[in-house]
Amino acid sequence: MDRFVLGDTDFAVDRSESSVQVAPDGLVTVDVWGTTEALDAQGDTGPFGWAIHPPRLYLTAVPATWTGGMATVKIDDSMADLYDIGLYLHEHGDVTGELTLDPARTLRISGSARVGGRAESIEVRVDLPLLLPE
Repeated sequence: MDRFVLGDTDFAVDRSESSVQVAPDGLVTVDVWGTTEALDAQGDTGPFGWAIHPPRLYLTAVPATWTGGMATVKIDDSMADLYDIGLYLHEHGDVTGELTLDPARTLRISGSARVGGRAESIEVRVDLPLLLPE
């Protein structure tokens, strides 16, 4: 079941906008978008009621450690300085935590993200493979 939880708010996953790619050299690129419907459902009084677009989590061409067909990436502050990694919710925020990827089954990211100057927990799960647009 797909989830994109920021703090206590589940933005769900917009599968039509999201993608997970593994390059032949093992670099991982992830682009996961929350849904407009989940954003709208929280109303103006929700913790992210000020947002006009759902969040986007991205990691671009990040090196992973591959073991038995599964990838892991430890995302720390030094990774964010070297690679294009972050959460976009009206501004770019740093992300720390861990990514695990089983290309045939799931992508999982857990950790924290900076939103509006404060740290929010983040938990993402995307069942794979994503459907390709027709």
